[in-house]
Amino acid sequence: MDISFLNKKNGAISVAKKGFLGRLRILSRSTGSPHWRKALKAVLMMVVAILIAKFLGLDKGIQAIAILTLLTTFITDTSLPLRKASIMAVVWLFMVILAFISASLALISLPLFIFFTVLWAFFGISLYIFGETLGYFGFLIFASYFLAVVIVNNQSSTPEWVFYCVIAFLVASILFIPQIWGRKENLRKMVASGFMPPQSLKSILAIRQALTSIPLNSRLFQLFRIGIYLTAFRGYSKLLMTRLSDESQERFNQFLETSNEISSQIAGRIITSQGKLDLEKLDQELSEIDLEWENTKERNSNALIDTAHHIRELLDKANTLLDSKEESKEKLKISSQQTSLREVLGANFNLENMYIRHALRFSLAMTIALLAVYLTHSRDAIWVAMGVLIIIKPDITSTKNNMILRVPLNLLAIIIAIILGFVFPHETLIWLAFIMLFFFRAFLPNYMSLSVIALTVFVVLIWPTGTVFDNAVARLVDISVGAFISLIFAYVILPSRVTINLPGQLAKTIRASNEYMQTILLAHSQNYNHETASKSFRNYMLEDSNLEAGLRKVQDTFKDISEDVEIYQEIAAANNKLTADLTAIATVLEEDLKSVPDLSHANLKVKEALKNLSDAIDQGAGALDSSLDKNSFNLEGESYIVKNLEHYLTWIISDLELLQEGVKTAAETGLLQRYRNLT
Repeated sequence: MDISFLNKKNGAISVAKKGFLGRLRILSRSTGSPHWRKALKAVLMMVVAILIAKFLGLDKGIQAIAILTLLTTFITDTSLPLRKASIMAVVWLFMVILAFISASLALISLPLFIFFTVLWAFFGISLYIFGETLGYFGFLIFASYFLAVVIVNNQSSTPEWVFYCVIAFLVASILFIPQIWGRKENLRKMVASGFMPPQSLKSILAIRQALTSIPLNSRLFQLFRIGIYLTAFRGYSKLLMTRLSDESQERFNQFLETSNEISSQIAGRIITSQGKLDLEKLDQELSEIDLEWENTKERNSNALIDTAHHIRELLDKANTLLDSKEESKEKLKISSQQTSLREVLGANFNLENMYIRHALRFSLAMTIALLAVYLTHSRDAIWVAMGVLIIIKPDITSTKNNMILRVPLNLLAIIIAIILGFVFPHETLIWLAFIMLFFFRAFLPNYMSLSVIALTVFVVLIWPTGTVFDNAVARLVDISVGAFISLIFAYVILPSRVTINLPGQLAKTIRASNEYMQTILLAHSQNYNHETASKSFRNYMLEDSNLEAGLRKVQDTFKDISEDVEIYQEIAAANNKLTADLTAIATVLEEDLKSVPDLSHANLKVKEALKNLSDAIDQGAGALDSSLDKNSFNLEGESYIVKNLEHYLTWIISDLELLQEGVKTAAETGLLQRYRNLT
């Protein structure tokens, strides 16, 4: 691995911190590809909604219908399975209707407005205690209330505002039609994702979460699980390869390219339901590697040879499944840990939770900001409130980073708007504004910087107050005031300062996995307790979230550390996969406790392996190899329960192997000695 960016002083290794421009660059980095098709569909739905509103004579509600249609397309044009997307869409409609009813009723009195604002702000942001996905959904819910406060007036009655919400929802729901037609193909695309080389293990686990509780036939179920491990081995082989000489790297990279080509072809055949491939070329590449490295003195060559054989074995299993005939109509489901609302609230609904403190802080800040909007309905007040909405974050560092990102981007957007105002006539600016709206949707969320710029240009052009220049300067001042208010609230109201020991946090996350495992792999299955297991699982999720926050802090603070971050992400993803497989075993236990055999033997072996890993990380050393193999667990019986458990336990061995390789890589590159005191 190239570690030339490291500075050595007095025997210590350090990394250089980012300056302002460096932080701005990393904060505005892309995280994927633009969504051109989704943007085109969103804008088309807006146009359709406006035409329908015109036809129905709903001129007073055109603005609300158009913007709500755009927001609803984020829900109806999602990559989630149709079943989950439709449920989320119905919940979204219900919440949006309640938001507009609240804003309409709030026109009656100021105390009622304050009550509704506090309620919606706290409810929306507190959903983050249930995870990032629900938290983002909660933020969108509050954004709909924010929109309602800005738009709702006495020109329409409360039932009319509800009708506008329904019209927007029905138009945006048109996007469900192609999903209904292609639901089986979309499901196969999600299953095939693990065989697509650009995918990371983290993104595959996100897809796994989306597929939980969705019925799959046994072939698709097995293919998806193989794809997860293929992605993991692909990622680790790249990390291991960096420790080879240039010549050996080139040789192994040739094998990877061939395996990726075959993997992509398998993905295509999963989607189109075609038969198996010829793996002769891959076998030839593997034979050449075995011969060339049989007596090599190259470090880590044995680990790479093992990895290459793992990849070949996984591709062969997938290839065999492509040609198999589905005999059983039995549907299988990917399991997820079920935690009750009472358990989650009991563990998280307190001031020790960063998101609850943020919800209180956010509620107070937004109530004050929206109060100015409610009393004046001036454009300046609305923009200041928008600044608070998009900049204030759960902790001080994130709020400062958001301020660093948003204010310069808005300045750039305003310069662009001024140039467009000088070059093009007023009639053309309206069309350019809608083009900006298209770019806003296309770049969100993978190009946040470009998305922010496009949205700002759109608002400046479509919502003028005087000349473009005066309007642009006023908007920059307003957004800066909103940013300043956000920073004050972050420092003054229940401030959250995050101090990170990244290697220590990684060790804590693995220990949390170990504790969770000990509540599941028991000598007597009757001793299994759902509440105890759920508590351990929540503790793991908390530590995993802290690790993710630590990685974000490292990325935002230091420069030229992409390889360090990649190693951490691969280790964290492998640990996440281990916990997911343990959760699947917990689900098996809850189905039929009486039929589950003694699992204490597996418990002892996995416990020892995970303890070695966490201790090695604390000491900054490579982990010892575990003695686990697929015959380690020796479960007695031929029942469906036993076979299912054996299947999951076998995959746990692979999880531990991936974790050990990741920790070895981190130790050998000195990564476990860095990032131990970040404030």
